[in-house]
Amino acid sequence: MVNAGATTLRHQSGELKAVEGDVILLRPGHWYSGDPSGTVVTTTAYIDTTFLHEQARWIPKSAAPALLGSLNKCGSDPVTFRLSPRTLPQLESAFRVLLDIQQHEVSPLRSLSLVTGLLDVLTQSDAAIGVGDEAVRRAVAILIERFDQPWTLDALAVSAAMSRSQISRLFRKHLQISPAEFLRHERARRMADLLLSSGLSVEEAARQVGWLDASHASRAFRRVYGLSPQQYRRAHEQSS
Repeated sequence: MVNAGATTLRHQSGELKAVEGDVILLRPGHWYSGDPSGTVVTTTAYIDTTFLHEQARWIPKSAAPALLGSLNKCGSDPVTFRLSPRTLPQLESAFRVLLDIQQHEVSPLRSLSLVTGLLDVLTQSDAAIGVGDEAVRRAVAILIERFDQPWTLDALAVSAAMSRSQISRLFRKHLQISPAEFLRHERARRMADLLLSSGLSVEEAARQVGWLDASHASRAFRRVYGLSPQQYRRAHEQSS
């Protein structure tokens, strides 16, 4: 999963561009290489393919069409699907728990439950959606790369070479949220990383991701994570 940034993934048959929010299924036994565009952060999970397909048998097709379709199509070439921005924080939290337990002895049943929880996040009704229109991917890449800028819908439309109505319609169609909601989720995720990886104050972290008003930043952050920035930081400090 691409957590932040963008990269070009090369494989036996060609290459594909992966941006933040893309989940890429790679088949074992084949070579792949990455060419990141600047700084890129990824999370990699190695899951036994037999186990994955056995679990997928219990998932209704209507619950996760993109995920199941990707599993069925996954051959020698990588397959990509995009997650809803609403789901990314949940998936990152699930990955973080899985990474944390590697440092401690846990029962096989506990490990199985955590992997099942990860699949549960992926199969939520709005979790997996198609890669979508290339124009949307271009606009998404712009917001990801320049998330800290004071965006307006007009400015984004100009940068993405689309009209206001077109960009709003395509975001709703392919991502199920507005451009403003996407930007809020992106900034909140970046701010969450700063809260956990630096000693920055909430106000400083908010400014670095493009929110100049700390009160507005706290409200926006809570809408994404369900916690204030201070509560989010304390919760993760207590669990570490």
